[in-house]
Amino acid sequence: MTSSTHPPEPTADELAGLRDLVAAAKTVILGFDGPLCRLYDPLTARAAADSLTALLAEHGVPAGDVPGRTPLALLRSLTLGALDDDPALSTALDELLTGSEVAATLTARPAPYADNLVRTWSAVGTRLAVATGHSADAVHAYLAGRGLTACFGPHVYGRTDGLTHLGHDAPPRALSALGADPAEALVVGSTPEDLRAARDAGAPFLGYARDLPAYDRLRAAGAPLVTGTLEPVRQAVWELNLPRR
Repeated sequence: MTSSTHPPEPTADELAGLRDLVAAAKTVILGFDGPLCRLYDPLTARAAADSLTALLAEHGVPAGDVPGRTPLALLRSLTLGALDDDPALSTALDELLTGSEVAATLTARPAPYADNLVRTWSAVGTRLAVATGHSADAVHAYLAGRGLTACFGPHVYGRTDGLTHLGHDAPPRALSALGADPAEALVVGSTPEDLRAARDAGAPFLGYARDLPAYDRLRAAGAPLVTGTLEPVRQAVWELNLPRR
């Protein structure tokens, strides 16, 4: 029986759909915090969010207090257009967020099966990229620490233009840089923002949810397929690439 805090196990139809997505994907665009790792633990997330909130308060910008919200989600909840008149604040927020993300990579925990999945995908020749609203510096630091840099090469696409883009432009940038046909790609993400970015890019989407609230958010946003474990993805990659006899 599935725990009330964990996503439900994939059904047979969902496993078949997942296998179809994997079989069609020549290029895979992975999110960072979620599909690859859990960047923050509750204490570091709270500390980073508190620092951002304090900086915003100094400049008269309110930020609602939502327990458990990640620093990136906090900034996404703001009307960032309000920061256009204060570029110094936008720059300071970006620098503070980047610093917290890079520091968090030292204690980030890999998503179960993520490292093995990445290495398997890379070994069978699938082109890989990371597309995220997080700092590219943080992603590179994390990949280096896990020995995964060679699997992605230079294809890490983080937020650009300060806080102007918080990830929604990253999957299209990754697909363009790789010269990939969106119809033959797969975006693996963990948030409704990831889903919208995949749709904007015209690419199929696979949701990954490490807990039931994340699963429910993706389903409510319209994600057609969400898995609470990467193991069936890794298994599908492996089985689809076994030598034929």
